[in-house]
Amino acid sequence: LVENPWLIREGLKPVEVERRTAAGFVDALFVDEAGRLVVVEVKRGVAGVEAVLQLKRYVEALRKELGREVVGILVAERLAKGARGVLEKEGLEFKSVNPKHLQKLRYTGKLLL
Repeated sequence: LVENPWLIREGLKPVEVERRTAAGFVDALFVDEAGRLVVVEVKRGVAGVEAVLQLKRYVEALRKELGREVVGILVAERLAKGARGVLEKEGLEFKSVNPKHLQKLRYTGKLLL
């Protein structure tokens, strides 16, 4: 995803992978077209409430550490029942990415949808 951030959102530029925060290691950190930091947490398969809360901790830790606006996006194939409400309540986003498409992209250099 770091090599192809458009799969998450257009206009993202990678900043850092596996960044340490007070809440743990962020999978990937990007900056968007508006200059906001974007924390991306990637989960295999179905992402549940715990993944949403983990992302929330990362976003809050970076806001406190850096004193700037930080956006959080949870990336997984699917979102578990009940997780969407928590995600929306916390002001976080979800992006569904099919791992099979990522694998094709990795091996062929092209995404075939």
